[in-house]
Amino acid sequence: MKNKIGIIGGNGSMGKWFSNFFSNLGHDVIISDLGTKLSNKDVVEQSDVIIISLPMQIAPKIVKEISKFTKENQLIIDITALKEEIVEKLLKTKSEIVSIHPLYGPSLKSISGQTVVVCDVRTDKWNGWIEKILKKEGAKIKEATPKKHDKMMSVIQGLTHFSLISLGHALKELDIDIDESLQYTSPIYKIRLEMVGRILNQNPVVYSDIAINNKNSKDILSVMMKSMDELKKIINNKDSEGFIDYFNKASNHFGEFKKEAMIESDKMIKAVSEDE
Repeated sequence: MKNKIGIIGGNGSMGKWFSNFFSNLGHDVIISDLGTKLSNKDVVEQSDVIIISLPMQIAPKIVKEISKFTKENQLIIDITALKEEIVEKLLKTKSEIVSIHPLYGPSLKSISGQTVVVCDVRTDKWNGWIEKILKKEGAKIKEATPKKHDKMMSVIQGLTHFSLISLGHALKELDIDIDESLQYTSPIYKIRLEMVGRILNQNPVVYSDIAINNKNSKDILSVMMKSMDELKKIINNKDSEGFIDYFNKASNHFGEFKKEAMIESDKMIKAVSEDE
């Protein structure tokens, strides 16, 4: 069954991605954004499914503004990177609610093989609708509560972004010439540096929102800093036995994943080496 899909924030990068996605599946897509003919109110009143594709700092405000125009037979889907705050606002609408987090960027042409976290907040008529579409197109679905999602994102995104951005900043403080450093590089260093460069080539506002607005960030980063301080102390004390013990504790926690990681990282190293 084809539906009318309304995207609030349809001119943004992910808004455009979902517009193309649903249009290619045969749905009728309308959008609202700055400068569009249709307002957010128009989109809400004319759509079966409403997608909220807005920055985290304005999404709650817009949801509050449109809530009085929503209907019980509609589905609202938000795609923000954090869930607890936006879901709290969405629950004040009349509509059914599914909150999703696509764990990929708008540059990807296909959703096949990509992970989408799905929080089914309040559904009846629309139960399973978006999940079926995403699965049919090859996406991997991970179901979660908003609270669980935000806790995991503080680790998966927060720790990763923190370590990569701080590494980039440390290289700046050390006045390391990036191009020159690549002349000395091992494949591992190059892969790591490419991940730093990938993040630093994007919009800092997005990463700021994820880090600062996740209420779990402070506790998660405190644990990381404690671990780093412990390792720093071991190195400063030239404590070889302490280093080995520290290393082995982390190694044991990773279990069998270490073997898979070795195989997959070997593939990356080979690909990097062949490109040189």
